[in-house]
Amino acid sequence: MEHSPDLILNSARDELFAQSNYPKPFAFNKEVAEVFDNMVERSIPLYEDVTKYVARWIHDFAADGGKIYDIGCSTGTTLLHIAQTLKEPTTLVGIDNAQAMIEKAREKTMRINSQHMIHFICDDVMNIDIKDASAVVVNYTLQFLPIVNRQKLLNGIYEGLRPGGILFMSEKVRASCPEFQETTTRIYENFKETQGYSRTEIEQKKEALDNVLVPLTEKEHHRCLEKAGFDSYESVMRWNTFLSIVAMKG
Repeated sequence: MEHSPDLILNSARDELFAQSNYPKPFAFNKEVAEVFDNMVERSIPLYEDVTKYVARWIHDFAADGGKIYDIGCSTGTTLLHIAQTLKEPTTLVGIDNAQAMIEKAREKTMRINSQHMIHFICDDVMNIDIKDASAVVVNYTLQFLPIVNRQKLLNGIYEGLRPGGILFMSEKVRASCPEFQETTTRIYENFKETQGYSRTEIEQKKEALDNVLVPLTEKEHHRCLEKAGFDSYESVMRWNTFLSIVAMKG
C-alpha cells in the first residue's frame, strides 16, 4: 500500500457547547454537521490514525470486488479516505440518517477524482439491507443506537458479508470496574482540555450526551460479535476508553 493521503477534514471550529444555549440532547443535526469534522478530530483520540488504519485493513481484505459499506458515515471522511487508497474500481456505500451529514459527504465526494462508484444513502441504518459486502465499517455508531438494535444490526452485517469479509468497528467503551471507569473518564476529559475545550464545554457536552451515547464494555462487544456469528475477531487498537475491533466472517 502506498503512502496514505491526508484526511479530508473541513468544518468550522466546534464551539457548540461553549454557550448556555448548547444543544440538548445531543443530535446529529445541521448545527452539529457544520462543526463535525473539527469536533471528532478534537474529541476522539487517535481519530486520524484509526481512519487510516481502517483503510489499511480494507486494502488487504476487500480486494475481491465486494461492496464496502460505511454505516454512520457522517461527513464521509472515512469512506472517502478508503476510496483514495484503493486502486481497483470499487462500489462504496455511505449510510447516515442525518441529511445534513450526507450533504457534507457529497460535497467532499465532488472534490476528489475517483474511479469508484460512491453512493450515499440517507436513512435509518436499521432499514438498510447489507448485501455482497467485502468490508463494513461501523465507527462510533453502535454507541448511539438503542441497545436492543445493536445486535440486530450486527446480525445483518454478518449475513451481508461475503465469506472472508471483515467488519471494522470502533466504539467508546465502558470499563467493567467502577474505579477504573472514574480514572478513564478523568484521563479522557484531560485529553479534551489539551485539545482546547474548556471545562464548561466538556461538562455541557457530557450532559447533552447523557442517555444518548450509551457505551458497552469490551467483553460485551465481543459477546455481541460471537452471537452474530463471528468466530474470528481481535481488538486491534485502543486508547483509554476508545476501542477498535476487526471481525471476519468465516
